[in-house]
Amino acid sequence: MSDLNARTVLVTGFPIYVARRLIRELVAHGDQVLVLSRTKFVGDAKRFVADLTADDEDETTGQAEVIEGDILEIDLGMSGAEYRRVCDEVQEIHHLAALQYLGISTEKMRRVNVQGAREVLQVALGMRKLNRLCHWSTAFVAGSRSGVALEDELMVGQRFRNGYEKSKAEAEALMRVAMDQLPITVVRPTIIVGDSETGEVQRFDGPYLLMNAIINSAPNSSVPLPGQGRLPLPMVPADFVVRAASYLARHQDAVGRTFHLRDPSPLTAVEFYNAVADAAGRPRPRNFLPNNLARRVLSAPVIRDWVYQERAFLEWFDSDLRFDDENARVLLQEGGIQCPNVRTYVDILVRYVREYTR
Repeated sequence: MSDLNARTVLVTGFPIYVARRLIRELVAHGDQVLVLSRTKFVGDAKRFVADLTADDEDETTGQAEVIEGDILEIDLGMSGAEYRRVCDEVQEIHHLAALQYLGISTEKMRRVNVQGAREVLQVALGMRKLNRLCHWSTAFVAGSRSGVALEDELMVGQRFRNGYEKSKAEAEALMRVAMDQLPITVVRPTIIVGDSETGEVQRFDGPYLLMNAIINSAPNSSVPLPGQGRLPLPMVPADFVVRAASYLARHQDAVGRTFHLRDPSPLTAVEFYNAVADAAGRPRPRNFLPNNLARRVLSAPVIRDWVYQERAFLEWFDSDLRFDDENARVLLQEGGIQCPNVRTYVDILVRYVREYTR
């Protein structure tokens, strides 16, 4: 339904799943959403936008429209008229556009993730009505640290395990500098999995590699886990992340601050994959593949290009890094927003994977 606080919102990052999910959330809230889309995705974006309201007879819901552009170009690649409109009307930005596939060169990833953030900031400086720029980062800007990562920490001498972590940290550093001039909020989700109500997800990577293996294994076979799986596996469902980010983007106390979006009671890896096996009606993992051996297997040239994401996941799999979320917890409690425990929706994730991997 429409809300008195409805806004005109610019969203980058289409067609990634979380961007789609956010656009749906904002339209349901009553917002006017401008979807920035690269030329190659404009047709898909227009179909997506049309489907949002095709069957909706409620005139109080918001609307969405597509603006062709590119975060790497001056004025985000918009036409002069579109740029002027954005500067005159947009009150909120959600910047999600980023490269995260680790098979892409570090140079290209840095150009999109860092230079793209810089161009968004440049346009934001010209927006006359801007109330908030919500920058979507990642908890893994903490890199290979151990112990507890605080929300207000960023560059503390950590080693980055890949170009994605490093480029996202550099982009977040740009946002921190710009906080003196712009009302910026940074959100850092942990590993994002499917929607807790539908299971919907864009790609079966990261934790889904082992999920898929367990779910589609032979009825009497047991899939080994890499490592001992005794450490927490930091995952959050996409719908929680979207609700939390959209709420924080409108909370006055969130200006100039950073928020970890995490499950406060994460399962260990072995607990999670046991739950997956139980929901799938498959034997629980009983054996463990040493992580150093798993990494060597995944580094083999014949499969290396296929499993960049899975190699990164293995490094997260045995990390003892924990994410403090005091800032997020306090504000989200005010809005009644809480991350569901994965045990309450693991069967939904399993059902979705089973349906789409048959």
